[in-house]
Amino acid sequence: PDIFVPNAFTPNNDGLNDVLKPICVGIKELQFFRIFNRWGQEVYATSQIGQGWDGKIKSVTQGTGTFVYMVQGTDYTGRKIFRKGNITLIR
Repeated sequence: PDIFVPNAFTPNNDGLNDVLKPICVGIKELQFFRIFNRWGQEVYATSQIGQGWDGKIKSVTQGTGTFVYMVQGTDYTGRKIFRKGNITLIR
């Protein structure tokens, strides 16, 4: 079991990589998936598996940039899995 997060996405409404979401393999519960801008402000958060960020902050489309994510979930054996890293939004 693990949680994978792509390191880049292109939310340009072409139907490919438009939403950034964690890929949960063997995860029964997602505690959180949070995205922060370079100033440490939270721009997106969810605890629903299958939900993701569309590249907008308060309905404003964001330009190319780097963001930080943190994700934590519980696998089917009860073990907590935590991941963090960088994401590049490409326009």
